[in-house]
Amino acid sequence: MRRVALVLLAGCAGTDGTLDISLTTAPGSTVMDNVQTLAVTLTNPTELHEIARGADGFSLSLALGASDTPRALVIDGRDASGAVIASGASPAFPVSAINAKIVVYMASPMSIGAAPAALGPARHGLGVAPLTYGAIFVGGYDAAGAPSGSVELYNVYDHSLALGLSLTVPRGGIAVATTVANNAYLFGGATDAAGTPSGQLQLFNSATAPAGAYIDFGDHPELARTGAIAARTAVDQFAVSGSPALAISGSTVVARTDVTELPANATALTATDGAVTAMFVGGPTGLVRFRGDLADMPAGDPAVTGAAVGAIGTRAIVVAGGERAGAAIDDLVSIDPITAARSVLHLAIPRAHAAIAATDRFVVIAGGDVLGTALDSVEVRDAATLAPVATLALGAARSHASAVALANGQILIVGGTDATGAPLATIELFTPPN
Repeated sequence: MRRVALVLLAGCAGTDGTLDISLTTAPGSTVMDNVQTLAVTLTNPTELHEIARGADGFSLSLALGASDTPRALVIDGRDASGAVIASGASPAFPVSAINAKIVVYMASPMSIGAAPAALGPARHGLGVAPLTYGAIFVGGYDAAGAPSGSVELYNVYDHSLALGLSLTVPRGGIAVATTVANNAYLFGGATDAAGTPSGQLQLFNSATAPAGAYIDFGDHPELARTGAIAARTAVDQFAVSGSPALAISGSTVVARTDVTELPANATALTATDGAVTAMFVGGPTGLVRFRGDLADMPAGDPAVTGAAVGAIGTRAIVVAGGERAGAAIDDLVSIDPITAARSVLHLAIPRAHAAIAATDRFVVIAGGDVLGTALDSVEVRDAATLAPVATLALGAARSHASAVALANGQILIVGGTDATGAPLATIELFTPPN
């Protein structure tokens, strides 16, 4: 662990804040051993500093004027020849009179490695959703198949994994949807290893010290389900997969009247015209789209199940792989959220039950399986064209995992089962080049 200290000044008031910058890597990584120079760039406006390795590693102190514009750190580690051998970046942070710590994860550019933190315990069937500062992982099933009460919060600003307040009732297969205020709706899930479904609706407030708090909106046994997924259909309104299809808004969950059933593969984005758009893909209903919470059914392929569904910024929803007629397929379909126009490319190999997430630069399609055999390969695609960029490998084969795009340009991969069917504790990070 190497440290860089930045002193941030609050304008003319003379009040200082210290931002302590540390560098971390995957456990056991030697990627920083041959780094001789750090190129540290502050964004907005761009400000570059070259730091040579000293006897105690790397150190830099800067005095910065306070600013209303958030800034970010972009760090490249260069070897003696000047080649970039390690890269990392922070999310944007305020430049003001604060005392804070930021940890930047360094890895080889265009690589996948283990995060510094891991799930405890290892489990699959997690409820996973993004937060503005990272991601939330809820419940799941442990190695014995028992539902878990664990709630964990991944913080991309320091790559820590904080324990949230445990679920009031352990559950696996919970539908999780996060609000603009970083609260999380939790609905349904199985309360035992036999898969007995719940209809409980709760809101987890992640900001309540020290470990969050729950607001209970009651049990709805007539709507009980497990293994469902929720997607945003309007500001802090969500649709939930299953039959009947559900709508969550405020403190209520009710059956929808505009669509009877939704498949459990979905994502949402805010399209270029400003409309929140969600798409549920696969199963007997084919493609169901919500625009501003109004449902329609553009042409889709109802025979596809187990597809991975992800959003690219404001402009496209991508459907990767899946199963048709009992076989994994290699379709890679881009769907325009406004017109529902489709373009079809192909994956390098067929795969179902993969994890997918996208930044404004890259789409990552990780793991999955072919007829139950878990895969360790990862396809990296260009976010603008979906052209192949690289093929990488996970630390272990992983199927039925989840992926989340982080605010620093990385993509996090979590959960799922390995080649033996055992749950995985390792969290992995895709690190792009700067």
